Amino acid sequence: MNKIAIISDIHGNLPALEAVLDDIKSKNITTIYCLGDVVGYYCFFNEVVEKLNDLKIQTVLGNHDDALINHQGVIERSKTCTNILQWQLKNAKQETIDFLKSLPTHREVVHANNRMKLIHAGLKDNIDEYLFDVSDLYFESNQFKESILISGHTHLISYKKFYSGKVWLNPGSVGQPRDGNNKASYLILDEELTPSFIRVAYNYNLVISAMKEKGFDDYISEGLKTGRKI
Repeated sequence: MNKIAIISDIHGNLPALEAVLDDIKSKNITTIYCLGDVVGYYCFFNEVVEKLNDLKIQTVLGNHDDALINHQGVIERSKTCTNILQWQLKNAKQETIDFLKSLPTHREVVHANNRMKLIHAGLKDNIDEYLFDVSDLYFESNQFKESILISGHTHLISYKKFYSGKVWLNPGSVGQPRDGNNKASYLILDEELTPSFIRVAYNYNLVISAMKEKGFDDYISEGLKTGRKI
């Protein structure tokens, strides 16, 4: 059966990404999409981009990615995010910048004869709208024509199926889960559009140690232990 994997919100967490990719490979899934926010928060951002680039994983632009390449690393609502992104901007490889600049704000793809729209955030604002719920009215008011909407940004798993047959999904976060479960999260979608939300354990202490070595405050990575928002 043809299955695809959706990953999102890696945020420079290479150990989590590698664990997820290994799990996907073990399930013989070869088609992977990424919903953005590949940078921000954690220090292995160049390595994460290199991995996505090498595997040719189709990716969309997230708000942290956008801030890095278009806003000098500034996220106005968060001094912490800004400080990290500005450090990343100073340490970014040219290949990282080029990759981020190549990303579209959305992708429209077909899976099992169903049209899907992949975005980081929402239909009103593809880059920085938080979707915690979706309604028929939301689809109608934003002229949503596809069968499936898959978004990230909240770091929270979501699934909703409508009588119309439309589906909304959020795979949660690879690099910084916020639902109280510290395992990396991703989504598998089969030909019947049945979602499987997969959790994968990884060595978050590698991230915590690396962040400490770079001089970042402990609170930024301590949340990886608890699966809670910093």
